[in-house]
Amino acid sequence: MPTSRYQDKVLETYARSLLEAAKAENHVFEDLEMIERLASANPEIIAVLDTMSKRDQLDLLPKVAAAFKYVAEEDEDVVGVTVTTAIPLDDELRQTITKKCEQDFGRKVFLIEQVDPSIVGGLVLEARGERRDITVKTQLRIAQETLANSANSYGGEA
Repeated sequence: MPTSRYQDKVLETYARSLLEAAKAENHVFEDLEMIERLASANPEIIAVLDTMSKRDQLDLLPKVAAAFKYVAEEDEDVVGVTVTTAIPLDDELRQTITKKCEQDFGRKVFLIEQVDPSIVGGLVLEARGERRDITVKTQLRIAQETLANSANSYGGEA
């Protein structure tokens, strides 16, 4: 049964999300059984499975497992980067982020895109255990903490 490019992208996104979660635990799994066993201990895997469930795509699990095995085998050349933004990325911004990340890592990059309106603006990049948070929400929190500390050091109120 042939699949569309969109469905292939969905499968690869799920598989790469699982691979990044596995790497965070210092494990790369070869079959779905191992992934399912880890699901109880790894919140990232639970989040992927939850997303698949909410989208009524659990029937894709065997294909995701196959895609997972494929991306795990080619993983040495590709860095999975999770990018979280307040609104979905457009093609131009996606290309800019990919290019910058490829320069930073010196490898091909696969973006795993997430949308979280609570960050207000900016973005969060996560890859290989590192996190770069340049969101409006974080900048506002830092400004608030700085003002509170400044007010306290001068004897004023925050």
